[in-house]
Amino acid sequence: MASPPTCEFVPYLSINDATKAVAFYSRVFQIDPHLLLNMPDGRVMHCEFRIGNARFFVSEELPEHGGTPSPNRLGGTTVAIHLYVDDCDAIVKTMTDNDATVLMAPVDMFWGERFARVRDPFGHEWGISTQLREMSPDEIQTAAAAMFAEMAE
Repeated sequence: MASPPTCEFVPYLSINDATKAVAFYSRVFQIDPHLLLNMPDGRVMHCEFRIGNARFFVSEELPEHGGTPSPNRLGGTTVAIHLYVDDCDAIVKTMTDNDATVLMAPVDMFWGERFARVRDPFGHEWGISTQLREMSPDEIQTAAAAMFAEMAE
């Protein structure tokens, strides 16, 4: 079998009022945009954030140019961004201090991570995780089976 292609997945967040989103992500992640391009009318055409080895992009939804609708326009999202951080609780607090909504408070999960779910003010959902311990796939399967058995009682 041939080797899989080299690739990098980069979330591209479509947002109505991307200027506010750029300020939000800068505050929450304590970083400045790596690249910020504005259209002549001041709207965000493209913004790139880099956090460690990860990147994500932000732009105004720009329906007049065939842009992707934002979650707020759609009334929800079908994708969640999973972000690994050093301190799940601290990032969740920073996000909620900046008008994000906790969907699931931080909790230690059976797969060895502390995990929370948050919706940012622009409708994008984030899974925030801190690895507590390294677990093999077999250990995770065993822990999941035990959890499901406990739930069935």
